[in-house]
Amino acid sequence: MDKDEMKRLNFLLGIYVDVNVDKDFSVLSKKTDPFFILNMSGHLVYVNEVCEELLQCSRNDLISKKLSNIFISSVLNDTQTFFIKKQREKLTNFDSKISMRPGNTMDVNVTAFPILFNDDVVGSYVVLKDITIIKRERQLLSEKQAAAGQLAAGIAHEIRNPITAIKGFLQLMMGEHKGEKTYYNIVESEIDRVEMILKELMVLAKPTKINYQQLNIRNLLDKVVTLMESQTLLNNIEVIKNFHALEITIVGDENQLKQVFINFIKNAIEAMPAGGKIIIEGITLLDRVHIRIIDHGSGIPPEILERISEPFFTTKEHGTGLGILVCNEIIEEHKGKSNIFSSSEGTCIEVILPTV
Repeated sequence: MDKDEMKRLNFLLGIYVDVNVDKDFSVLSKKTDPFFILNMSGHLVYVNEVCEELLQCSRNDLISKKLSNIFISSVLNDTQTFFIKKQREKLTNFDSKISMRPGNTMDVNVTAFPILFNDDVVGSYVVLKDITIIKRERQLLSEKQAAAGQLAAGIAHEIRNPITAIKGFLQLMMGEHKGEKTYYNIVESEIDRVEMILKELMVLAKPTKINYQQLNIRNLLDKVVTLMESQTLLNNIEVIKNFHALEITIVGDENQLKQVFINFIKNAIEAMPAGGKIIIEGITLLDRVHIRIIDHGSGIPPEILERISEPFFTTKEHGTGLGILVCNEIIEEHKGKSNIFSSSEGTCIEVILPTV
């Protein structure tokens, strides 16, 4: 090891000491966060005690090992240079697999960020989190959703045919003007509602093929606001756009993403029956764009917020209880996620999508 390398190693270990001065809280807690320090050649130069326990390997055995000795090579391409290439300028987070002993693998979430010394990247902090149980739960949930989707598709198909026949004969009867017209209107309205439920069930059971293309997120939101303009005017809603500088490109299906934002804006309109303001804002954080739709309604009670993603759960008189579920499916297909924050002062729905 040359003198420069020794200085850098001392610097790395010095940072480790500094970040643990505060015993109550630290970005890298000595007691709770399994982490190691990596030098620029891809070797481990420090491993904390929690990481030893996680990897079930002593510190002496881990020091000077390469990433390729820890991470499964089929998961990370060229593991020895992965961190150095990916995170010279920013934090990196991803899921991976590690294997310290033959036949013993572990699913982990990896957070890595660079260490700078005199404006040069001299190494990396690598924080690990065991997500084996979470991965198993995700897989089980995915299998359940797939089974439910197949069942929903079968039910929807069987119901759609008789509903079509019923609607056809109803229209014939309405043309002959026999019976009370109000009753006909109620029956027709309920048939339309059943058809809407069947349509959304089919989306959940068998999503349409996604037409991926590069999209300017600002242009997409402008189109959505234009489409909703008539509804906002009729409901005395003012839309405030805070994304004039949001020149960000994403990859996705324009029609499906429009459906997501239109649904969320409709919810915001319905939350303010007396009118008000809807704020639509967008910011970028690292390699993600965060779109927030904020209303100033009365908010969503906690007991309802907990169940808002449940199939067929709705508080609306003519709601299907599938809107949020369909939106979440679309967002997940686009490798994104959504969050809902609500209080008595209003609700914020956040959509997070990866950028190009």
